[in-house]
Amino acid sequence: MPIKDTIAAIRKEAGITQEEMARRLYVTRQAVSRWETGETTPGIDMVKLICVTFGVPLERFFDMPMSYYCQCCSMPISEEEMRGTEADGSRSADFCKYCYDHGDFTAKGMTMDEFIEATAPMEAKALGVPLDEAVSLMATLLPHLKRWREVGENEERYGEEIRAAYGDEIVDAANEKYVAMGEAAHMQADELALAINEQLRRAMEAGDVEGSEARKLVAMHGHWLRMYWPDGLYTPEAHKGLADGYLADERFRAYYDAVAPGATQFLRDAIHACV
Repeated sequence: MPIKDTIAAIRKEAGITQEEMARRLYVTRQAVSRWETGETTPGIDMVKLICVTFGVPLERFFDMPMSYYCQCCSMPISEEEMRGTEADGSRSADFCKYCYDHGDFTAKGMTMDEFIEATAPMEAKALGVPLDEAVSLMATLLPHLKRWREVGENEERYGEEIRAAYGDEIVDAANEKYVAMGEAAHMQADELALAINEQLRRAMEAGDVEGSEARKLVAMHGHWLRMYWPDGLYTPEAHKGLADGYLADERFRAYYDAVAPGATQFLRDAIHACV
């Protein structure tokens, strides 16, 4: 749907006049009228304001769904040849060739802001927009894309307390390591997390926090932590401290106790007994 029709539809869905829409967006009624006739087009910052003000997703302003865009840089993937490759040489379902090659990201060790600054000129050229608009567009889209989304969600949920416990430097390093992981590494980590839950069930059935099943559980959990934590951060003391944090936080208790009642307590005790 053309932008002019999208704006008109959003206004009509809100049940307001052009004048009311203009007031809420701090523009003139004539500006809204020109958008709806297609005489002019709002810039990306105004599009963002429209989305925030009227509670609509940004992708509504694009002809293609979000899956059409590279889930790392937000560049449209219009042709199959634009897709990156997995470790086995197959085409990536999510990432473009500039961001992803043979199962790994081409730009590593960057925060999202650093990535935007580094890649915005290429984005501006590809989309035919000024550099500042490309930067603004990427800053809006990237937090919703696969590569960056989970880091942002975790930061929102746990960032303040984790930074208080470990410090900004360690948390930033952990975030950088996470976003640098290729798709295969993410899949391995997810599969290991599921395996840990299965092993937690088996260890609880055995009923001994120092037994062989519990030791296998703790070893698997420690390996999983090392996949995400920056090199050199893991210590037995840090592992035990994290386990104590699991038990103290109702969010983690809800996650592990979904395996079986008392699972969080068992995991904590096994870690303290076995590391």
